[in-house]
Amino acid sequence: MASTRSGLFCWAILIAAFQPVLPISAANEAHNAAFWKTIREHNFAVPSHESAGALALGIADLAGSTDPSLRDSCGYEILANWIYRNNLLTGEQLEALRAKLLPAMISHIGESENDTVFGRSFSALYMSVLAAQDLQKPFLSDSAFKETLETALQCYASEKDLRGYVPVKGWAHATAHVADLLKFLARNPKLSGEDQKKIIATIAQRCRTVPSVFVWGEDARIAAALLSIVDRKDFDQSSFEEWFKALITENKHLWKEPNIDMSEYVRVRTQSNVLVQLVAKIAAQKENDAAHRFGDTLNEVLSRMDHPDQ
Repeated sequence: MASTRSGLFCWAILIAAFQPVLPISAANEAHNAAFWKTIREHNFAVPSHESAGALALGIADLAGSTDPSLRDSCGYEILANWIYRNNLLTGEQLEALRAKLLPAMISHIGESENDTVFGRSFSALYMSVLAAQDLQKPFLSDSAFKETLETALQCYASEKDLRGYVPVKGWAHATAHVADLLKFLARNPKLSGEDQKKIIATIAQRCRTVPSVFVWGEDARIAAALLSIVDRKDFDQSSFEEWFKALITENKHLWKEPNIDMSEYVRVRTQSNVLVQLVAKIAAQKENDAAHRFGDTLNEVLSRMDHPDQ
């Protein structure tokens, strides 16, 4: 009987020896919803025997969840605490996370009215935490910054799913979350004058391609991204001139005919709503003479919108 037990024990050792060892990524997949919620409930403390950098890569997968308590309350809030507030990730770990989030921002882009929007939208929101961190503790190389900016602009150029709030599944908000990312990228010293023009032109085009005016606060979030440009020391208000000229022309054309083209009206109204939000944000600032002068220019443009015959 003893020899039988001994033989079974040897076979167990041999079988165990040939079992594959789970890589870190597979180990992260084993973390269930309760694991992430426990971190949040315990003041975002990193669990013992765990690495914040490795866990952050697992959190990136939460962006695509249809459970808002995981996607928003856990995913975003944990990253914001670990990265931006507590500086727990090294530059190398942040770069690894960026490399995972970037392709997720454009995964299945062009699709609409399905759940893939959550992965794109919240990957952009998670990326905004990294962009904010780079402002206080730079880690992005020049090429990484350019790649991130170009991906954000691609999101605005190609995203078709513009839903704001989805019942049960929560915020989709792709337009707002990309605006949040652009807000921090636009504050970065690495941003060139040409980059500023690209952001402005891409935002203008995003406003022209919406099926209905923004009703979930997207216009205010876009205005915040534009304000980051206006507040820059190297801001040149001429970078807005092309947009203003085109918008005034579009507005004049809109009112030429007795019957209003509804889709054309939406395009014009969406653009003007964003600029109204920008005026309000500029006015709220106390000490920025250059911004206030630009605010006066904005008011003149909006006044011409009210009187298209001028």
